[in-house]
Amino acid sequence: MRTPGASVLPDRFRPMLPASGDRAFDDPDWFFEPWWPGASALAWIEDGRVRLQTEHLADPLEAFPELASIADRFVDDALIVEGWLLVLDDDGRPDAELLRSRLAGHSELAGSPALVASDLLYASGQSQLELPFEERRARLGRVLSDGETCVISRGLRAEGETLAEAVRSMGLTEISARDVNGHYRPGTSSELWLRIPLTESEPAPTRPLLALLQRLPL
Repeated sequence: MRTPGASVLPDRFRPMLPASGDRAFDDPDWFFEPWWPGASALAWIEDGRVRLQTEHLADPLEAFPELASIADRFVDDALIVEGWLLVLDDDGRPDAELLRSRLAGHSELAGSPALVASDLLYASGQSQLELPFEERRARLGRVLSDGETCVISRGLRAEGETLAEAVRSMGLTEISARDVNGHYRPGTSSELWLRIPLTESEPAPTRPLLALLQRLPL
C-alpha cells in the first residue's frame, strides 16, 4: 500500500494526438463519439485531490475551481483521465465564449464547468496505455460515476454515420473515432484515433444540450 502523498503517477504527460479523418464511416472495430467543443485536458486524481493539465493554462484549477470536487465521483485513486473541459451556459449548453473567458484568466467565473471523460490512462497507479481502447473505456466506466461536473462521454460502436447524423443535427461539427483495439501512444499522432469533420448541413437552431448528448449509449 503506497504512502499517502507519495505520487506513483508521472508529474506531466504528453497526450496522444488524433490524426485527421476524411469522413464518417461505419466499422465494427471503431468507437465513435462527439468531438466536444471544449479544451482537451488531463485530470490527475490522487489522495482525493484533483490536478488538471491543459495546454492553455499553467494551473487550470484556478480557472475551473468547481472541478476540485470531481475526485468524489471516482471509486479508485492514483488515476489519470483524459477528456474535455467544457463551460455550460444556464441552459446546459456548451458555450465557447464562456470557455474562452475562463481560459483567458478573467476574474469573473461565469458559466458552469464540466469535465467530459473519454479515456483512462492510469488506474491504481498502474499504466493502462498498453490496453486496447475498448478495455480502457470499460475500466473508466467502472471507476467513474456521472455527476453534475464530471461525466463519461457517450458514443456508438460501429455506427459512425449514424452518430455523425445525430450530432450534426444538434449543431456539432466533428466526431471522434477510436480503434477499439488500439493502444495509447503518448505524444504522437496516431491513425488509431481520428478527428473527423462533418459535411456541412443546415445550421442547427440551437447549440446541443450536454444532457441530450449524454443519452447516447455508454
